This record gives sequence, structure tokens and C-alpha cells, in this order.
Amino acid sequence: MKRNGTWFLVSCMMVLSLVLAACAPAAPVTPTTPTSPTTPATPTTPTTPTTPTTPTTSAPGAEMVQDSLGRMVEKPKRGGVFTIVPARAPRGFDPLFFEPGTAVPTLTQTHNSLIEFDWLKSLTGANEFSALYSLSPPTFKTGMVAESWETPDDETIIYHIRQGVHFGLNPNNEASRLVNGREVTADDVVYSLLRPYWDVPGAAMRSRLQPEEWPASVTAPDKWTVVVKSNPGYLDVVLEVTSDWTWIIPPETVEKYGDLRDWRNSVGTGPFMISDYVPDSSVTFIRNPNYWQEDPFHPQNPLPYLDGTKFLMLKDTSTMIAALRTGKIDGLYSRLMISQDDMEGLRKTNPEMKFRQVVLSDVQSLHLNVNDPELPWYDQRVRRALSMAIDREAIARDYYQGEALIHGSPLTPVSEYIHMYTPLEEMPASVKEVYTYNPEKAKQLLAEAGYPNGFSITVDTSTEWDVDLLALVKYYFEQIGVDLQIAVHERTVYISMYEGKNVKEAGWSRKTGHSPYSFEEYSYPEGKGTISQIHDPHADEVRAFVVANAIRNEPAVWPVLKEFYMYALDQSWLIHLPAPYQYIPWQPWVKNYNGESISGRGKYMGHTRYTWIDQDLKQQMIGTR
Repeated sequence: MKRNGTWFLVSCMMVLSLVLAACAPAAPVTPTTPTSPTTPATPTTPTTPTTPTTPTTSAPGAEMVQDSLGRMVEKPKRGGVFTIVPARAPRGFDPLFFEPGTAVPTLTQTHNSLIEFDWLKSLTGANEFSALYSLSPPTFKTGMVAESWETPDDETIIYHIRQGVHFGLNPNNEASRLVNGREVTADDVVYSLLRPYWDVPGAAMRSRLQPEEWPASVTAPDKWTVVVKSNPGYLDVVLEVTSDWTWIIPPETVEKYGDLRDWRNSVGTGPFMISDYVPDSSVTFIRNPNYWQEDPFHPQNPLPYLDGTKFLMLKDTSTMIAALRTGKIDGLYSRLMISQDDMEGLRKTNPEMKFRQVVLSDVQSLHLNVNDPELPWYDQRVRRALSMAIDREAIARDYYQGEALIHGSPLTPVSEYIHMYTPLEEMPASVKEVYTYNPEKAKQLLAEAGYPNGFSITVDTSTEWDVDLLALVKYYFEQIGVDLQIAVHERTVYISMYEGKNVKEAGWSRKTGHSPYSFEEYSYPEGKGTISQIHDPHADEVRAFVVANAIRNEPAVWPVLKEFYMYALDQSWLIHLPAPYQYIPWQPWVKNYNGESISGRGKYMGHTRYTWIDQDLKQQMIGTR
């Protein structure tokens, strides 16, 4: 990525300290009592989205048809193989051992969950939400393996299982022949929903969630009904983990093979089936001819349209760029896989390629451990000083070449969250202050807190998280007398550190801005990944209110979260850096329902020539700046 002269000068002044540290977590303390959450006012009804206009992008001479929303669009075409470079190679094939955020990328093509995004309501449809990011409440979800669902009380979810959903049948695969393409029933769903909580070493969901967040019970009163019970106060968590965090699998494969780590044992209900896997090289998928789903925009058309898909694990950047330029691959999972300079080069040499700009939802953030009174940043004045020491305007202008949003966390300003998002210019003066570069005021606050000569802070991280940017933060801290030591670890080591609460002082990673209903960082110190270990009564009270209302009275939550995010920024538990925009490149023939560049990981195979659409990658493609 190109940097200006100032950045090069600064970078030359920095020395990265490689420290292998594993420290015990600090003991919890009782925080000062903050203000109570405001009583939620009657929420304002969001503006009704405008009906999307007829697409203007279409191939010359293309046959046009009317879709289910009454729009004239290009007639879908069948055939072809979509090839993509994933963000990382598959690390296994068994959903038991992976959390949703790190889900095996192949599962999104070979399996279905109970519910997922309703694309008829997205920007490609009725324009009610961006589909950029995942929502916990099912406002914009639709049934998949579950045709419908209901929550009759605060501790019950009833899933009505769709009839006619079959497991894929690949005659060349032993595990697939074992299942024999049979129909999915409620018993399969019960098994799939309970398996993540088996007492098996490495079971991801079991270790990620607290026992009270697990389903209290999962039963099948008949062949097509599944009843899930939650513990009191945890309905929203249980709905999320059972509805779209769990893949439906056939029990007989686990019973025969013990687990599904081997790709040959992977059998699902998704639109594709794995036909070949070469470790660190490629994954090849073939079309599931018995896939159950129809195109919601063209209900007469069964999905998928593609003959197959393929992952190519290309690690060398020059090879990746050459493959893009020559059409050997059809797109990248993320713009962050190549530098800004390379992206600009592609735009010049291949003007026919499609580029979509979105705000990166995972913002680089400094996670301060605020739970130890012996640490300087236990004092709010110190945390505010650290935030004010960073010149975010300069970072956005010089580091990201102007392609960044100064205020993009803890909530990203996309359409479905806009009633909870407060622009920086509308924030209280105290929040504006922590986002304003003011090293002199920062020094003053440090002196008031008893640190006129600064202090030292060790920040643990891994090479996965933009260490160059952290080095720039180190430079800014030096200007106010704070010595930031960077401890770079291998990715797996760092993950073990923060999941084991062994990040003693601070961590450096990305804070998601796409899950407003998740309180894992702010009021969930027992959870994995909560480096800051925040114990805050106000955050606890807000979280309890969200848990109790997000499912059945979601509008009541909006003003509460709007207020809370102002409070959290003012507290400066986490210090957020600018959120960069990203441009994702795609071959010109790759289109979505309204004729624009898209991506996808396989569940939703959509429109025009060779199109491939799915929530997990497509969500990065259809948002606006």
C-alpha cells in the first residue's frame, strides 16, 4: 500500500519488539458506578425504502424477463464454473470444530442452516437492508431448512422443518452413498443442533459460549417440528446459534466415521458437493442436481445455475493479480488480499473489471485491559488521552489515501443499523473530543492522572492484524511520553492468549462493527476474545435489556443501543482507528440480481451468466459508501 513521505519517515523510526508473552489475566474489580441506561423512547419508524429502479446494466442484446418484484432484468443463464481465491485455506470440514466467524468456507457451499438472509428484502431486491452484515434478530431473515419459525414465549423457539429438502447424493463418494440422498427430518435437525455442545476436545461452540447460552433442550415432537428451549433470558442467543450458526448434517456420517474432519465425509443439503480437495491448493465443487431451493427472484428456476465452483489457494500476490487480469479467477474474497497500489494498477490495466466499494466492518482497534486497577489505563482519563494522541485524520488521509471513514465502529453506518448509528458530528462533545487529535490535552490528562512522564504498555498481536498501523500508533504514543511495546505472535498463539485471558495489558485486532446486538466485548467478560474484560454495570444492564427485547420487540432496543454506543466511546475501553473502504474486483460478467458486481460462497446461486450469490461474501459487495 502506498504511503506518503511522512509515513515512510515515521516507519523508519519504529522498531517492532517481538515478545513471546503469556500472562495470567488480571483479577476482576468492582468498577465505579456509571449512569443507568435511559428508558427507551418510542422509536421513530425508519424511512420506508424506495422501490429499487429497473437495472440499467445489461449485456447488449440480452433477453430481458420480469422478476418476482416486477422488474425487467436479464434472463438468468445456466452453466459455467465460478473460481475464487478464498481469504484462507480450509482448516477442516467438520462444523463441530469451528466457530461461525471462522466457519469452514466449504460449508457455505455444501450445507444449509435453518434460516438466512432474505434477498428479496436486500439491496438487490426491495432495498430494505444492505445485507452487508449479519443481524442477530431475524428481521431480514427467511426460512431455509426451516420453512418458518416462531417464538411463542421468552424461552421457546419452534422451527417448522421444510419438507422436500434432501442431502446431496454424489455416487462417487462413499459417505454420500451412505446417506443416499434421503430427505431431511426433524430428527436430523435435533442432532445437528445438539452436536455443537458435545463434550469433545476442540468443540468450538461449547467452548465459545457459556453453558447458560446453550440450548436448554432440543426436541422433535413430530417429523417436521423442532422445539428449542432456552435458559431464562437467553432466547436471542439460542435463536442465533440454532438458526444460522448451525449446519444441518446427517447423523449416520458421524456414527460411521467418528467425525467429519475428512472432506470425503462432508455431506450436506447445500447447492454444491465437494468432488476434490488438494491441501493448500484447491477445492472443487460440483452442482447438487437435487438441490431443493428455487431462485426467489425467478421462482420457476431451480438453483444453482452454475455447474460448479472452485477455490484456488493462491498465496503469491503477483500470481493472484495475474490470474485476475487474465480471467483465470473470477474474483477475490476481499480487497485486503492485495495492496491499494495493486488495486489501482488493476483499475488502470483492466478498466472492464467491476469494483465495488464498501466500508470495512472490522475496524483495527486497541483493546485495553481495563479490569486491573494497577494499570494506568484503568483510569478513564488515561484511556481518553491515548485516544486523543492519535491523528485519525492523518491516518485516513495518508495511510489509507483518503479511503477511510473516521468513525466506523463500534457500529457501521449501513441501512439496517442507521437508527442506532450516531454520526461523529452529532456525538456529545466528550465523544468528539476523544476522536480529535490533541496531543497537548492528552499530556495534560496523563499528568492529572499521575503520569506526567508517561508509562510503558505492551500490546500483544499477530501478523494477521495490520502491524504497520500499530507501529504508527506507537509513534503517536511516543509523542505524549507513552512507550508502546509491540509483541507479535503467531496467529494461533495470539488467539490462545486472548481466548485464555492471557493478554495482560492490551491487544491489537479488529473490532467488528456489524453485530450491534452482540455484547461480547462490552458486557461479557467471561466470553472468549474479551481482551478488555469490561465489568461495567451500565453495560450489563443494557445487555440484559437487549437480550430481553431484541427478538420480540426489536424497535425498543434501537434508542437504548444508540445511547449505549455513545457511552462506550466516551469510556474509551477500546480505541478505534479509521474504518477503511475496500474495493473488491470481479470479472465483468459476474453480476448480481440488479446487474452489479457481486460475490458469494455458494448457497444462493443467482442471476445472469454464471452468477453465484450467497450471504457470506455477497454481503461485502452490495453495500454503498
